[in-house]
Amino acid sequence: MKDNNLRLWVVQRDTIASTKRPMLILANTVVDAATAIGTYSTTLIDYRYATRTATSYDYVVNELVDKSNKYYFDLSSDKTFYGWKNDITGTLYVLEEQDMVKINIFSKTQEIVKIVNKLGYKEYKNPNDSYDENFYIKSKACEIKLNNWTYNELKKNPSYITTLDNHQMKLDALTKQTIPHSKTLDKYIRLYRIQRNKMSTANINAWKAATAQAQKINNQMVKLAEKYAGDYSFMPLNNLSKIDEIFSDNLGASKGVLGM
Repeated sequence: MKDNNLRLWVVQRDTIASTKRPMLILANTVVDAATAIGTYSTTLIDYRYATRTATSYDYVVNELVDKSNKYYFDLSSDKTFYGWKNDITGTLYVLEEQDMVKINIFSKTQEIVKIVNKLGYKEYKNPNDSYDENFYIKSKACEIKLNNWTYNELKKNPSYITTLDNHQMKLDALTKQTIPHSKTLDKYIRLYRIQRNKMSTANINAWKAATAQAQKINNQMVKLAEKYAGDYSFMPLNNLSKIDEIFSDNLGASKGVLGM
């Protein structure tokens, strides 16, 4: 994991002399991830720390206390710390929330890389992606970012990539089918600009029929595209956006003039 800003806070163990109660103190010391080499497990307790000593609760300043304790509303910091225990040495550290998020993202990334490797894909970095943690793969039809969206989709459906490819290849085929339809619509649009209300009934009827046929293809394309609405984790390998744009413009213009 390449993140020099990832910090583990040192935890000191102590005992309150009067009650002999053991406690955990948040030390004003951090170690970086490179120093704390090893495997770690999260603890079951999330912590905040006391901002001042409270004799009524028997807490001391900087003591780490279970986040669920009610005293927080009066005495605690607003930061959440997560327990992070070395599996070999038993040393306990705590991480701030933003660092725990980084670790969770890193762990998911490692897991999804293993998943796609088993499916026969090789991960790589995209030089155009400024965020160094991202990996990508190339499937039959798409470049896919191995992000949280892709992770969740693969967890729900192990055949997600195959399904995505099939849908994208079908969408590509439909997009290519729009070319002659787009040319036909463009022909009638140009004719309308010249003749306006002098267009013959035959031409208008032919234009309506062509528009209806184009709409059928458009409906199929929309239905496929809607399956991935909001999903920005992949890019089609075939860039047919210009063809789609021209078709959409001609179809929209035709429907507008014809009132369809």
